[in-house]
This record gives sequence, C-alpha cells and structure tokens, in this order.
Amino acid sequence: MRPSRSAAELLVGSASAGSLLGRPTSTGRPPSAGSGRGVDARRPYRSKTAFQLKGLTKHEFGHALGDIGLRWEDTIVTSVDGQAKLKGIRPGWKIYMVDGQAVNSSEDIWGAFQEAKWQWRNIVVWFVTDMMAIRAEAARARAAKIQAETERLARLPFEGPQDTRHLEQLKEEFKFQGWVEKPEHRAINVAQLRQVLGWSSQHCHRWRDPRTRVRLSLDIMNMYQLNYWVTKPATQEKQCALFEMVAKEKQTPSWYVVQWWGEKVANLLTTLEAHLSLHSAAEHSGFWIGAFANRQHTLQSNLAEGYRGTSYWRAMAAARFHILLYLDPKTDHGGPATSTSRLWCNFELSMCLDEPSATIDLATVQSGKAMVVTRGLTQDEQDSEKRSPGAGYKAKEQRERAFSIEIVEKILAVTIQKAEVTETSDYGRILCSIAGRDPSLPAPEDCEQYTKVNKRLRAMFALTCWRRVMAISGDDNIKDLQLKMTDVVRNDVWREAIDLSVAFMAAGAEKLLLLLRTLPPNLKDCVLDLCGLNIGDDQLLTLANTLPTSLEDFQLNLQSNPDISNVGIANFVSQVPPKVRRQGLDLKNTGVSKEFQDKADTLDGIKSAIYEESQRGNMCTTVSLVPLRDAPRGRMAFATEKSKCY
Repeated sequence: MRPSRSAAELLVGSASAGSLLGRPTSTGRPPSAGSGRGVDARRPYRSKTAFQLKGLTKHEFGHALGDIGLRWEDTIVTSVDGQAKLKGIRPGWKIYMVDGQAVNSSEDIWGAFQEAKWQWRNIVVWFVTDMMAIRAEAARARAAKIQAETERLARLPFEGPQDTRHLEQLKEEFKFQGWVEKPEHRAINVAQLRQVLGWSSQHCHRWRDPRTRVRLSLDIMNMYQLNYWVTKPATQEKQCALFEMVAKEKQTPSWYVVQWWGEKVANLLTTLEAHLSLHSAAEHSGFWIGAFANRQHTLQSNLAEGYRGTSYWRAMAAARFHILLYLDPKTDHGGPATSTSRLWCNFELSMCLDEPSATIDLATVQSGKAMVVTRGLTQDEQDSEKRSPGAGYKAKEQRERAFSIEIVEKILAVTIQKAEVTETSDYGRILCSIAGRDPSLPAPEDCEQYTKVNKRLRAMFALTCWRRVMAISGDDNIKDLQLKMTDVVRNDVWREAIDLSVAFMAAGAEKLLLLLRTLPPNLKDCVLDLCGLNIGDDQLLTLANTLPTSLEDFQLNLQSNPDISNVGIANFVSQVPPKVRRQGLDLKNTGVSKEFQDKADTLDGIKSAIYEESQRGNMCTTVSLVPLRDAPRGRMAFATEKSKCY
C-alpha cells in the first residue's frame, strides 16, 4: 500500500530521478523572462555557503562560439548540447554562480546570460558537481515548499462546521466523558469554560460567521457562533451536551446564569471569574449555562405543562435560585442590557418571581472590567461591617459606583410582550405559557399576566440596584430615577416580603422618606435597615404610621441613631400595624436604656420593657421658653423634652 500524502505535498509535487523538481524541462528561457535578475521573493534564498564550496567546477562560454547549449529548471541543468556538451557538463549539475554572482532561480541565470549576450562577451559559470549535495539541497527546498503550502492551507477558512479537518480537530480536543442524565447536574466551572474558549481562540482563525462570513476571533465571538462551530459539531456523534465532553461526573450549580447568546463569550468568562472572586467561591463552583448544559441536538422545550417541567427551572432550583444576569453595555452596535429585551431571558427570570429565597446579581463588562451589583453585602463586606459599622456598606458603594446607570434605566422598563426571539415559533409558545394558555393557540396581544410579570421583573431589578441608585446624590435626573425606583417596587402589589437598607446613607431623613414611599401595600414580612441615618423619635413615629396594615413580621435595625429615645420606641410600638405578631428591634448605640436594648429582639419583650418603664414614674414634657433678642416683641423660642418623673 502506498503511503498517503498531504494536500500540501500533492500541490507542491514530488521529486523523481529524471527531474528533481518534477517539472517540464526549461528551454533556456524561463516562463517569467524579462523580469530582470532580482531574486524571486517566493523562492527560498540559497546562500553561497549552502554547499560549503565542495565539488565546484568553472566553465567559460563564448557567444561567438555558437549555441551555449544549456537548459535548466530552477538552477538544475536538465539537458546539454553545443558548447556545454563539449565541455563535459552533465544533467543534474547545479548552476551555482554566474560571472561571480550567486544565482538562486531560473530568472537569475537567464538574466545573467542575456546581459552577457547583449554585451557580446564571454560568461563564466560555476557548477556544483556533487550530486549527493545537490539532491540533499533539492530535498530541503521541496520540504520548505511543502511546509509553506501546509501553512497556507491552514490559514484558509473552513467551508463549514462539517469540514473534515475541523471535525478531526474537535475530536482530538473534546472526547466524550460519560452521560449525566439530569440537565440540572451539568453546571460548567470556570476551568472547563477556559478550556473551551482557549481551544477556540487557537483554532477560530479558520472560522467564519455563518451569516456575514466575517472572520472570527475570541474578541468578537458570541454564543451563537460558538454553538455553530464547537458545541453542535463536537456533540453531534453522541447527541450529548457539551458539558458531557468536558466533565466526567455531575456538577451541581452554585449559580444559574441568564445571558443573551449574542454577547461575547470572552465577556462571559471575565464575568464568571470576577463573580467567583467577589463571593470568595471555590474555583470548581458550577455555573449552569443552558448552551453547555442542554443537549442541543435533542433540545425540546415542552411548555404545555408549565415552566416547572423545563430544565431551566430544575437547574434554577438546584442552584437555590441564585441567579447571575449578564447585561451587555451600550456600544455602537447595540445595547445596553439586551438580555432584558430577549423573551427567553425574561421567561427564565420570571421562573423565580414566586421564590422567596431568590437572589439575583447583575453583571456587565465595561472597558474590559467586570462590574457586579449584588442584592446585599458580600461575605467580605459583611465581615467589614461587623468590624466597623458602615465600612461594609461603603465598600459596596465603591464597588458598584461604576455600574452603568443606562443599564439600570433600561432594565426598569422591561416589557415581555415587546421582547425579541431568534426562532419566531418561540414567541407565541412562551407568551402563552406566561399567560396560562395552551401553547398551540395564538398568544394574546395583552393580558393581566403580562402586566404582572412586567411589574414583578422590574421590582426585582430595582431591589437589586437599590443601593446603587439610592446611595448617590445628583441632579434632577438622578432624583427622578430614585423616585421611579420607589414607584416600581411599590407597584409590585404581589410582593409579600421585602428587605431594604438605607444604612449609613447621607441625607438620612430624605432617604427614609424614599424608603417609606417604596413599601408595597400587601407586605407581610418586612426587614428594614436604618443604621446610622441620624433620625430621631419623630421620624420613627412617621415610619410606624406608614407601614402596610397587612404586615405580620417586622425586623428593624436602628443601630447608631443616638437621637432615638425610650419615648420614641414606646410611641413606635404603639402605632405599628395591628397584625404584627413578630417584631425585632436592634437598638445598639441609640439613646434608649439598656433595659430596652436587652428586650427589643421580640415584640413581647419590648412591650414588657415599655410597661415596666411606665410603672416606675410618670411621663413629663418640659417646655423651655426663651425670648428672642433681635425678634419683634412677643416672639419666643421654645424647646420640648420628654422624660420620666419618679
């Protein structure tokens, strides 16, 4: 059996005993005659010492003596006649030098002979007669040509993902590791994602966008293109998920990732790396990404039975409804926050709206740096807050300060019925599923369920961005955005639990009013953090009178507010909504007594402390009147102080 030869070798040709380069014999004038004596840049340069000056012989030819009789191919003599035959020159010799100038090509030799002929003078030619050296040189030249042709072919684009060489490269890198039956157990980690993107970066120079034919690189590649060139062809034979090509066993997700497939995959990796670092998570922590976890060749989303039957909800539940939403920044080509204008992304996010434990982080990449907004403090920020009150919140505000306000404004206006899809058939199926209708029926243009999902999604985003927006002071645009956020959260009338913090914000009284404006009307469980706002008894009474009447469980942190007194706490407790059955107050570093602080963690405890206080004396109000020196006659300044009289 004859050994196989590469495409480059077939294109270059093969050497034989009769013709070292396997070409037709030259007639003395090369095909490119008239191009001068310059060196052809396409041919490898042969230095003067290539043969170490071994086996050289010199012959002189004269034009007056008749035909020189030399014919050559490249620099190898192919046949002799006339003067050349008489001088004993043999085919196979190499023309090395003409008139003292080294020659490297057929064009060089022809040009030198023509110049001598025009001047009608003799010409001196040096020949290499060492046949072994000539054959070795020819072999090296041919190998160089094959290598150059191989490199050229390697730069040509593949016709498509089914190109034989492309499939061979995929099989070399991605080998089937084993079946993982439940899609919720196919969470990829950062190291595995680096493997996929690293390999893609090295090979994507031969890939083209299937629609625009633009050459791909990792800097511009998105998930659609990665799915086209890597995920689907790599998993075609086994009909498996890409996860099953990079992982040997199940991996439970720590976070569920929602992203638009049109965003750059390099930005996704940057985001996941930053997210791991922010939460001090282990490198092997899993992120559930549908493009890698689902089996793309057999993917069927049956929405007739509701979203709880989908792999998306099961994966979200496995991640304990910890969600990471990637939002692209505004660019010349689109954005910002394209994910919230995609129907599939909004549908996935809507699956967690009824889950009390749902946590969502918002992430983007700006100028190559990942920015992450979290609902609360990270673990490191919580530790800082315990060591020094206010330090953790300050660190959070500094971390989130650069997060784009344009993104915030965009996500607060999400409207699912205006969202886009890639497959037109998905539009009706998803909206019917949200509306509670049979997916085979046409989707309604508008319905109450759309309104509910829109308002709830906006409120979820607003609560995550709460401190990012509320902690800053700015122009009228910022104030309008702050008011809009309060309206967005209050309009979520289906919300029964809330956890808000304005701790250590500047202009505390103003921020408290914004917070009171935010509370939805049907709350049952409310946690408020008012640490370090410098509020007093009057603001506390206003808070009690503003709380929703449906409230049943209430936790209030009033630390580091020294103007709050026992009287203010007593008045507050007397005015809380009547349905409150569980209440906890944190009164450290306030003006209340130690007895109040010790018993403030339960409603019965604080009521007991108030009763005991009332039995030890009467409440007195002292009014001080002081005449104003520069004011008109009769004007007085007064101050009041409440205290116990024993």
